[in-house]
Amino acid sequence: MIKYKGILIMSCVLCLTAGCGSDKLSHYEEGVQALEQESYEDAIGSFELSVADDKKVAESYRGEGIAYLKQGNYEEAITAFQSALKSLDGKKEGMQKDIRYYLATAEYQAGILDNALNTCNDILDMETDKDAYFLRGQIYLAQDDYDNAKSDFQKAVDKSEDYEDFLNVYRAYREKDMKADGEEYLEEALKIEARDEQDEYDRGRVYYYLEDFENAKEELIHSMNNGNPDAALLLGKVYVAMGDTSSGRQMYQQYLADKGESAKAYNGMAYCDIADGEYDSALENIQKGLELNDPQENQSLLYNEVVVYEKKQEYGTAKEKIAAYLEKYPSDQDAIKESTFLQTR
Repeated sequence: MIKYKGILIMSCVLCLTAGCGSDKLSHYEEGVQALEQESYEDAIGSFELSVADDKKVAESYRGEGIAYLKQGNYEEAITAFQSALKSLDGKKEGMQKDIRYYLATAEYQAGILDNALNTCNDILDMETDKDAYFLRGQIYLAQDDYDNAKSDFQKAVDKSEDYEDFLNVYRAYREKDMKADGEEYLEEALKIEARDEQDEYDRGRVYYYLEDFENAKEELIHSMNNGNPDAALLLGKVYVAMGDTSSGRQMYQQYLADKGESAKAYNGMAYCDIADGEYDSALENIQKGLELNDPQENQSLLYNEVVVYEKKQEYGTAKEKIAAYLEKYPSDQDAIKESTFLQTR
């Protein structure tokens, strides 16, 4: 699945600067708020009203495009991003690049690969940009142009000190069933020197993907001890992968005790339950997580719900759940494969 970069950053900045001195939200600000809450239809309606008011037209078309993109309505997203570019009329180069990135993303997701490639080229004609190189690499990979894909991925990670850049390339290859090619980038990431607890956490992630669980455990314990409580959430998964669900469950229970209600922790508890075959308990924990409505965790919780019903051999419910999931997250390749599998049951 493609990585969406900083979807709300510019919008939030604009929202804050536009909203000073006024208690009533503008249509544009309502749209931004709806995007943050994953209420995409409401966001689209608010951004359309903002355009009709001739207020923040480019920004509103951009927001509308993002909402369509998140819905998987790629044709409408493309139209909205093209309208945003036209309304800029050559101004605001930074926003032009940002919108072109989203346009290329929508074109890529729609399978209009030549157009997506041209849009990435337009961005790179403006300036060197690692995100554009990464996206163009994904497009080349989708076209089975492995040499150009590798060339762009190398440019995306060149001189990078950001573990996420290397992890993104790994995921791109993994989705193409080329895991071994992606692991080369994970090995490269480990050459980055850890400077703080966040780096230790990221190194733990790298080792986790490499299935080197002992080193993952060591890095994550260091990260926790150096002040990163969120490392416990991944450490729980590492313990489960090592067959120690008891220690994994302890990590999530302690996190809930220390930090309070957490969708990620409840998802982790469900992960332990699934590994132990405790499927009813898993559904209870998934429901607790969903009730918190954490936009960062809802997708994973909903997918795990499908997995549980499949393991319970309640295939009818699993099919209903995966269909609803794909309405919200239509470009999730793992879910598409899962849906295809369930049709055989």
